[in-house]
Amino acid sequence: MTAADQKKWEQLKPEKFIVKTLSMRGIPRSEFECYLAQKATQIIGDSYAGEGWRVTLSEARQECIGGFSLVAVDVTLAVEKDQFEDFLLTWRKNFLRGGG
Repeated sequence: MTAADQKKWEQLKPEKFIVKTLSMRGIPRSEFECYLAQKATQIIGDSYAGEGWRVTLSEARQECIGGFSLVAVDVTLAVEKDQFEDFLLTWRKNFLRGGG
């Protein structure tokens, strides 16, 4: 996140928004971009915004876990408090993965 992006996040009123950063592994950044582009009403650089929410994506990076190498993206969510639980539940359902 750039210094300018950080300043934007700091301007969010804590009494109105919940801000949470998720480290998402095993999902390419392009999948997040595609999903957010469909939902957002405003896209500026790595930030996507809609009614009562804003999501910023970090650059993708490789993380090694044991013998595996996975892509990882940090996703910073800023969502109005009254929408946060529903937003997070929908987010997790859309990016749910199974393994076996």
